[in-house]
Amino acid sequence: MWKPYVATQAHDRAVIHVPANDPIDSPVAACVPIARGKDAGRVDRITVLILLAAIGYNALLAIANAHLASMSLTQVALCEFVILVAAASLILARGLEPLDAPSIALAVGSLLGALVLSLINQSPVVAMMRSAMVMVIFTMLGIRCNRATLRACFMCSVIMVGAVMIMEIASTKTYSALFNPFSYYLNTRGLGENDWDNTGLFGNALGFEGRFSYGLFSTPRTSSIFLEQTSLANFASFCTIYLISVWTSANRLEKSIGVIFVVAALLSNNTRTASALAVICLAGYYLFPRLPRYGTLVLPFVMIGLALAMHSYLGDSKEDDFAGRIGLSIQKLSDTDIHGLLGMQALSAADVFPDSGYSYTLYAASIFGAIALWLYIALIVPSTTRESKRCAWGIGIFFFMNLLISGNATYTVKIAAPLWLLAGFMRTEASPSLSLPITR
Repeated sequence: MWKPYVATQAHDRAVIHVPANDPIDSPVAACVPIARGKDAGRVDRITVLILLAAIGYNALLAIANAHLASMSLTQVALCEFVILVAAASLILARGLEPLDAPSIALAVGSLLGALVLSLINQSPVVAMMRSAMVMVIFTMLGIRCNRATLRACFMCSVIMVGAVMIMEIASTKTYSALFNPFSYYLNTRGLGENDWDNTGLFGNALGFEGRFSYGLFSTPRTSSIFLEQTSLANFASFCTIYLISVWTSANRLEKSIGVIFVVAALLSNNTRTASALAVICLAGYYLFPRLPRYGTLVLPFVMIGLALAMHSYLGDSKEDDFAGRIGLSIQKLSDTDIHGLLGMQALSAADVFPDSGYSYTLYAASIFGAIALWLYIALIVPSTTRESKRCAWGIGIFFFMNLLISGNATYTVKIAAPLWLLAGFMRTEASPSLSLPITR
């Protein structure tokens, strides 16, 4: 038999106690989600492995491509599919919860939307459904995480990414020989055919004269296990959001490794956007808890408004710089037509808008899908505690700011997986009345 345990501390509320003689695989335990108290539970190694696979599978395929056999987009898609199926299976094995409702709604809506868009375009349209499913599955996986598992996911991923980044800085030649990013992206995505360079690195990592740089490293922009520089910058942004979200419960090692990695990644990657986000989040640690509960809803409009003001101030630019990226996004948005908003040009979205995230989302998902994504991103983390507000605003600013200067980079699984895992965990922490974890 089991009996309820009445919590005496804030972080233990809504916890059910399962006595030691009630086995973990008993009917009682099988019906109740895993512990999520501040320090409750043990590390779920399967969740950690799934996350590490989502972050690092491209690196493993790149090694195979460089030393075994040529890879193609088929192998990439298959690996991602296996990762998502593994995560979804883990979720279903543990049962659904009330907190899953928004994620399930987005999943069903994205599936129906993909069917409608496929009929309209007379060809399969699955890009945004895939992106939505990554968000949904890892949010739901995060809902089932306890603090120990989340910490393990963060520490293992940072150590893995950081170790490869150090190797890359120490010897670009060794890094290139091991992964050969140029060959991998050429074979699997058809990218880089016009950027050939004998370093073997992804073309955009090489930079160009006049591009922003801290000037501390003489090496090309670091890419680490992601093989391209944009994802490393975005991963550093995720780490920043993670740190401000869990700082009050993080231990000293977690804080130290996190901060050191973020600083090293920003300086070696020479990233403007992630550096700006780091400064915003540093101030936001104190500011975000004071902001309105549903203020995240206005973020895309604020970002577009700021982009218009900066474009007016900086003027037109055809260069691949900040002014050029902002100007391109504004131009593409101003060219939006009714056919694009209704999803009638969804198939060409990725090719037409490689660096314009707002236009890409509108065209690839239609105006209706874009609204659904906007509401999900802005509201999935309830802003009911100081920590959840920091997380909600951090994710919102990261996502809606990056849509100004990149196409689908914010949707890629290697960044979306850790980001939405964190969102799911914080959703649970901010909604204790809807969660009944067990201590083990």
